[in-house]
Amino acid sequence: MKSLGDGHQPFGDQIPWKFCEQFRDTVFPTLSGARIVRIATHPSAMRLGYGSTAVELLTRYYEGQLTPISEVEVERIVETPPVRVTEAAQKVSLLEENIKPRTDLPHLLVHLCERQPEKLHYIGVSFGLTLDLYRFWRKHRFAPFYISQVPSTVTGEHTCMVLKPLNNDEIEVSGSDELGFFGPFYQDFRRRFARLLITTFREMEYKLAMSILDPKINFSEVDPSLSTSDGFWRSLMDELSPYDVERLRAYTDNLVDYHLITDFVPVLAHLYFRGKIPITLSYLQASVLLFFGLQGQNLSYVEVQMKLERQQILSLFIKVMKKFHKYLSDVASEQFVSTLPRLKERVLEPHSISMDDDLNEAAKQVEDGMKTKMEGLLNPDFLQQFAIVDREADFDNALQNGGKLPSSGLVSVKSNRSKVEKRGMQKESHKNGKKRSKDDRGYKSNKKIKS
Repeated sequence: MKSLGDGHQPFGDQIPWKFCEQFRDTVFPTLSGARIVRIATHPSAMRLGYGSTAVELLTRYYEGQLTPISEVEVERIVETPPVRVTEAAQKVSLLEENIKPRTDLPHLLVHLCERQPEKLHYIGVSFGLTLDLYRFWRKHRFAPFYISQVPSTVTGEHTCMVLKPLNNDEIEVSGSDELGFFGPFYQDFRRRFARLLITTFREMEYKLAMSILDPKINFSEVDPSLSTSDGFWRSLMDELSPYDVERLRAYTDNLVDYHLITDFVPVLAHLYFRGKIPITLSYLQASVLLFFGLQGQNLSYVEVQMKLERQQILSLFIKVMKKFHKYLSDVASEQFVSTLPRLKERVLEPHSISMDDDLNEAAKQVEDGMKTKMEGLLNPDFLQQFAIVDREADFDNALQNGGKLPSSGLVSVKSNRSKVEKRGMQKESHKNGKKRSKDDRGYKSNKKIKS
């Protein structure tokens, strides 16, 4: 611990030191653990289950499942310390030593039932990261806590370290996590690895990345409303705006292109792979979400890696977005809608008078207006413009046949007014004629409507 605090990396087993370096935890280096260096299998017996059986038996042995030794038997066992060669050489020289068969030599191989296992807290492994090797150790419930960001210059592989906690009463564990005390560290590793997929591990094979993240993709038995909290929605609304949800709706309705939503797809992807948005996806759909959301790859790269057509990938992607939109609409619609700007609601109140009274009052106003117009037309001052002053003789001469009107009904009398007065009178009469024609048309249209 002192060398690690001073910045010096010790030699030997690197698992406790890497663990302390990654999580800044000073308790883990004080625990006891075993490291599996190598599993050797004959080439003709590979992939027949010998390696898996060896790992399983080793785990059971250190957990005390293969050693039925009672406490009484342990007390009866007397351990004789081995004799060191240097001490024996000091007592007797080679010239005086009597060579004979020894009777106190330890056995090379001892049955596990006759040997008490050491008290260990974990078993660790360090190996070059490949898909097959990782799946082998993950199958035996080993979980990663470290993947080197710089690949090896010899093999080109990233160094991966995995752990499997053993059943031990000396460590307090909160919760029912199958990884025991290692559970919180593993979840922290997953979050860090998901963030590094956009930079360091951007070119990593998607199958390996999916195996390392190990997301839960089936939430069919989980009620979405029970997996949310006020704190989660507040953090979600900090990342997603109501306009993002509207753009997501437009994309799911095939109104816009997928480029319009690429800015917040990483937010949805991180929340999903952390288990915060419980929607059920297929393995291919989750892989497409990993490509676009976590690794930030383009469509052409995804086509080559997944060996699928462009339309197939876009079809998988829009299905994922539809599930996201449905979840957000069902669970968080009220939270998002409440933040949108809304128009002020107008309250419609009934009129203070009835419809019949309103119509009668309007009709009375129209009648009064027409009456006023008619009085204006019959005004003597208005009719004075048509008067024939001091021209009675001309008027009598205009009448023919003894003062009778001609058959045409028109009588022409020469006026003695000046041209200026005539023009002024013509303009006024023209305006009054227009007003009368409008009133007549309005009256006729009203008459037609009533009829």
